[in-house]
Amino acid sequence: MKKKMMSKMKRVAMNVSIVAGLILGLAACDNELNTIGSDILGADQLNNRIKKQEFDVVAFNELLGPVQTNNFNSMPLGSYTDPVYGRTDYGFVSQLSLATTDPDFGINPVLDSVVITIPYFSTPIDFEDETTIYELDSIYGNGSYDLQIYRNNYFLNDFDPDNIEDPAIYYSDLAATIDSQKGALIFEKVSFKPSEKEVVLTDFDTDESETVVLDRLTPRFRETIGKRTGTTEQVAQINFWENLIVSQEGTINLESNNNFRNYFRGLFFNVSNANGTDNLVHLDLADATIELFLSINITDTSDLDEDGDTTDLIPLNSTFTINFGENSVGLIDTTGYNQSIFTDIQMANNDVVGEERLYLKGGPGSMVLLDLFGPDLDMNGEADDLTQLISNNWLINEASITFFVDQAAVVAGETEPERIIIYNFDDNTILADFAIGSTGTGLSSNLTHLGRLERVDDEDESSQGIKYKMILTNHVNSIINGDIENVRLGLSVTQNVNIISNAQIKNPNITSQITTGSAVSHEGTILHGNRSTDLEKRLKLEIFYTEVN
Repeated sequence: MKKKMMSKMKRVAMNVSIVAGLILGLAACDNELNTIGSDILGADQLNNRIKKQEFDVVAFNELLGPVQTNNFNSMPLGSYTDPVYGRTDYGFVSQLSLATTDPDFGINPVLDSVVITIPYFSTPIDFEDETTIYELDSIYGNGSYDLQIYRNNYFLNDFDPDNIEDPAIYYSDLAATIDSQKGALIFEKVSFKPSEKEVVLTDFDTDESETVVLDRLTPRFRETIGKRTGTTEQVAQINFWENLIVSQEGTINLESNNNFRNYFRGLFFNVSNANGTDNLVHLDLADATIELFLSINITDTSDLDEDGDTTDLIPLNSTFTINFGENSVGLIDTTGYNQSIFTDIQMANNDVVGEERLYLKGGPGSMVLLDLFGPDLDMNGEADDLTQLISNNWLINEASITFFVDQAAVVAGETEPERIIIYNFDDNTILADFAIGSTGTGLSSNLTHLGRLERVDDEDESSQGIKYKMILTNHVNSIINGDIENVRLGLSVTQNVNIISNAQIKNPNITSQITTGSAVSHEGTILHGNRSTDLEKRLKLEIFYTEVN
């Protein structure tokens, strides 16, 4: 598989070089010709020298089911209701790892408090005196839900038990298994709602009799789950963590992280009572911690207090850190799905003539498969229109597919996904145009190839979506030149067009993998297909070309 992917990337690089050379050579011969599609539509198409032709595309739907969720760069938590596809609840389970194995907690350690911290993804947008004003990057909805954190008793393997050379794969439908084996409740918060405010850490200065600011942190989930002088629940957690960690000093349970992950199998974050009030946020588990704050004593062997006694005890404050582990699994509850729409998707899968509507839904939802250039009626192994296109010996100025939003079927506004991605479905790789268009960041990344949703008012995310335009010029040129086959293409929504690693499908039909950016995405839309009743919005491959004499 690796060799195949490497050869594919080499061919892509070669094709890019060939196309770039053709463009430069053409420009040197005649600077009136322009290969940029947005330019060739003007000046009467350069006195009819640049022409347009449409080609058939067959597009149909593929229902996905559970998807791999233990390879996310960010972890979704909360509840989201898509106006078309229904409600989805997102929890997760994560291993924990000791920052320091085989720890020494000193003499007579006393656990004072336990704090869990998980950063949100945020951007500073303003300042007010010493306060930084933030905006959360990945939050959807303004509602609330109840959050529970349990001890996890389900062991997460690092490697596939059937083949220890492969990493373990876990899927989005693991929630029922995790829930059935969950341990004690560690923390609960009713009507939880992430905050965009910075977290200010303070302490009381007894000498000055005033509260002082110790640190200012970016927005994050930060809760004192255990406190010796706190609530009944917090005091109970002090006892829990003392028995779990502090009392285990010197045992094999803390000797290594392998031992620790078997002894304490992590935390299970569960969402309940969302009741359709959306609030979905992405968490940064890479910087998530559990901190145990202790009062300890150490022997003053260096006579730090300079009293001449090297056997007396010195009191100290100490912090012991537990990190969230490398293995975490997103748990996606789809019981709130609109089942009727998924029945429609299951029926809309005609791979011969295509479909009227195309259904895109992230996560355990649906994607679209596309075959370019129509049927192979003469049965020679190549689509008839492609054979004719190759024989024409045209210079391809631009090739594109425009996907029109089925505005009668979707609810306009912020729930419409901003980005979708098209890729080589047969090899699960990007197209040649991806590398050329790889500019920009965030939602504006790679717009040259993968057009962002065009709205009635592009400055207003609540306005109605119109279309997505995908540029495939280099892909089509590579097919014509014989550098690649006329492969099947995949189309899906994506949380980030740059997340192009693959996530497995648990029960594959046609599709065995999707992009991880699609697996982590929660949004959905419906597009016009190649058999749409609206003829103006039917799916077509548009090619602008110049005839070469």
